[in-house]
Amino acid sequence: MFWQDYVRVESVDEALDNLCRLSGDGRIIAGGTDLILQLRAGQKKTRCLMDISSVNSLCGITHKNEKIIIGAATTHSQISNSSLLFTNAPLLSQACSQIGSPQIRNIGTIGGNIVNAQPAADSVIALLALDATCIIVSKDGLRDMPIETLFSGPGISTIDSTQHIVTEIHFDTVSSSAGSAFCRLSRRKAGSLPILNCGVCLHWNSEENTITQLRIAMGPVAPTPMRLYETEKAFTSDTFSMKLMQEVLNKTPEEICPRSSLRGGREYRKEMAKVLVKKAMLKALEIAGWNNGG
Repeated sequence: MFWQDYVRVESVDEALDNLCRLSGDGRIIAGGTDLILQLRAGQKKTRCLMDISSVNSLCGITHKNEKIIIGAATTHSQISNSSLLFTNAPLLSQACSQIGSPQIRNIGTIGGNIVNAQPAADSVIALLALDATCIIVSKDGLRDMPIETLFSGPGISTIDSTQHIVTEIHFDTVSSSAGSAFCRLSRRKAGSLPILNCGVCLHWNSEENTITQLRIAMGPVAPTPMRLYETEKAFTSDTFSMKLMQEVLNKTPEEICPRSSLRGGREYRKEMAKVLVKKAMLKALEIAGWNNGG
């Protein structure tokens, strides 16, 4: 066996007590769609799996004080089918609806997607664009961490699931003057990792014809999920036009450093990054009220 014990816990405190008692020999599991494969391949090891999928406080989606709060054990299917998110954070619904297959989406959780730390993780790219924050608990206490700080390399998270538990993800609702979009490039619609994915969230000032706030997240174009800060800065530095769009996009490949893989070569990804960012930007602008003809 790839583990000796399997324990289903009923509370976060119970899970933390068990992790502390096992001193690194226990590991948190929720959906396990990635972790089980990693254990079988010998990429990760554990003596005891601690299942948190039945902890009620870690499941569900709520709206409080202009913030959306998602429990870390909420599944991708629950997120993609949420009317609350469809209204207040549609790009996250779109992203989660394209993860894996229906079976994966029914089991896999958003917290697990974050901890797995893949540069191409669809939900993470959307959460980066939403400027999300995660609550992480351990025996040392509670930390509120920007999602961007939770990755240190491909498949390497700063969250140690033998000691830490992600309990919730939260972010501001998207206002009426804002627009958001998620776009994905893959070889087929279902069951495949993306060649590229992009999330955009912006605020549009129709009187001045400017983008006042902008977040662009993209993967896999670096060792970790990435915000395109230079591209964001260029888009918000002047009155918006299609000419500005083209000028900014021509420089976007300089900001990213994708690697070649079976899903796409480095130069191909650099060129297609311009296409995907443009597509996501135009969708978000239209939602925010931009009129290309007028």
